[in-house]
Amino acid sequence: MEWFSSWWQTLGLAGQIMACAAISMSVVMILQTLLLIIGVGFGGEADGDGFDSGGFDEVDFDEIDFDGDSGDFDAGASGAYHGALRIFTIRGIVAFFAIGGWAGLAALSAGIPTLFSVQIALLSGAAAMLLASIAIRFALKMQSSGNIDLRNAVSLTADVYITIPPSRSGTGKVTMLLQERFSEIDAITDNAEALKPQTKVEVTGLENKDCLIVKPLS
Repeated sequence: MEWFSSWWQTLGLAGQIMACAAISMSVVMILQTLLLIIGVGFGGEADGDGFDSGGFDEVDFDEIDFDGDSGDFDAGASGAYHGALRIFTIRGIVAFFAIGGWAGLAALSAGIPTLFSVQIALLSGAAAMLLASIAIRFALKMQSSGNIDLRNAVSLTADVYITIPPSRSGTGKVTMLLQERFSEIDAITDNAEALKPQTKVEVTGLENKDCLIVKPLS
């Protein structure tokens, strides 16, 4: 490991920070991709969506958008897509640190001064985060084509995406795999307490044919 120690010492503080971000977030990105491929966390029996559901509060990031719309995909009877482009998602932040870190390291290795290397890292990370958001939105838009019959969701499990207020006092959103499509759907609950993001729920019925009624899993 002498080569690693020598390489690490030559990086300097800025380079070491970039290397930590690039390596760790690249591992996370690979794991997310593998879990996405096998379908973990898409409303099935699995307990997690990789690192999107492991210890992160999705509301802190995914409810932030840039046109005032809080939803990406209204999977009503028509499955129409109408949402905003969300920038600050978990996958976007992972892409920011992974791509930005490698770009900064490459700049430092090319002899570019540290200040400019940091700027290159930040710009590259921001571009990666934006591209990740565009890719996710495009994928959801493609998957939302065709008719989705929400009656097929009854008795299936889902994950709360946006907090569902208690006692049908408001509408939240859940995500699930429905008719082989990853869908984000409006939902209400009769539960006395609000259902927070990442809560596993079961679909018990429909409300007005475009909204699910859910309850927390025991």
